[in-house]
Amino acid sequence: MKLFDKYFQPYAEYCLRTTFSEDELKAVFEKELPHVFSFAAFKAGFEANKFIFFRRSKPFNLYPGITGRNSLRGELAIQCEKTEYSPETILHITIAPQNISLFCWIYLCFAVMMGILLLCTGEWLAVTPLGMIAFLFVILALCRSAAENEVPKIRQNFENTLRELEAQYSGKVIEIPQEENQTKKINFFRVALLLTLPIVLVLIFDPASTLSIRNFLGDIFGTIFFIDFPIGMCLLHYYYPQFFRHRKSGHYSIVPWGIFFLLCWGIVALGMFLETQFGRYPENGFSVVCAYLFGWAYIWFTMIPIGLFYLLFRGIQKVWQKRREKVEK
Repeated sequence: MKLFDKYFQPYAEYCLRTTFSEDELKAVFEKELPHVFSFAAFKAGFEANKFIFFRRSKPFNLYPGITGRNSLRGELAIQCEKTEYSPETILHITIAPQNISLFCWIYLCFAVMMGILLLCTGEWLAVTPLGMIAFLFVILALCRSAAENEVPKIRQNFENTLRELEAQYSGKVIEIPQEENQTKKINFFRVALLLTLPIVLVLIFDPASTLSIRNFLGDIFGTIFFIDFPIGMCLLHYYYPQFFRHRKSGHYSIVPWGIFFLLCWGIVALGMFLETQFGRYPENGFSVVCAYLFGWAYIWFTMIPIGLFYLLFRGIQKVWQKRREKVEK
């Protein structure tokens, strides 16, 4: 299905030459360009007449921004090519919109389902999803039309930024950071303690857990689902970060998260199905609809705070490692 493909086609594809090697360019970008979710990026947004490129999580993917705007509508993706007979590196640059076709399909399917449900009620509100669908396509068309006018500005400013960096590092030795070991040694005792402690605490501080077998098992399985599942994903990312990267390109992959949320949806839907089969019906049908349609989103209530705590821990750990390396030198 290529319904949305025309809205996410590249705006421009061209080449530039640079004196940096691929590793040097990556090191310079990491040193000079702020990450899109950093304090430096937030601070740069308030500087007068400032045009800046932000780094993304994917290597050689840049996010252009300008004062007074969240960002410009095009993103740069760079592929490096080293020719045998030239000391320069050829950069194959693609300026394209951020591909949110998956979100568009989810939005479209949601609008269709809402239309079917409202149509079954026989009310005039059944025409509302048609307006939602039309609004989606109008917004996509307007955004693409406006972005095409910004492509020359992005292209020129990126070349200016690249030449400034070349002049800044001309004749200097660029330190290339060493790649971290992909797999860390697992401390099974710490992992087991981290996963068992929430269950023990819930059973201790919830007086209702001892009133019946159902409450006891419900607390255990609920804690495993809402606490241990998010912690397990963070531990998997900590010990095996290569599982979250595409094998060929090295870019971050959404496959593990897709499997994770599909599993969470299956557990919620299965739990609701078993409840209804054993005669424990919810107070209203809305609970059943939410479980079957939005069961994948329930895990976000705990995944977000646990994930933020994990990111904070990793940030502190990296700062500590850099400080220790400076002391050792």
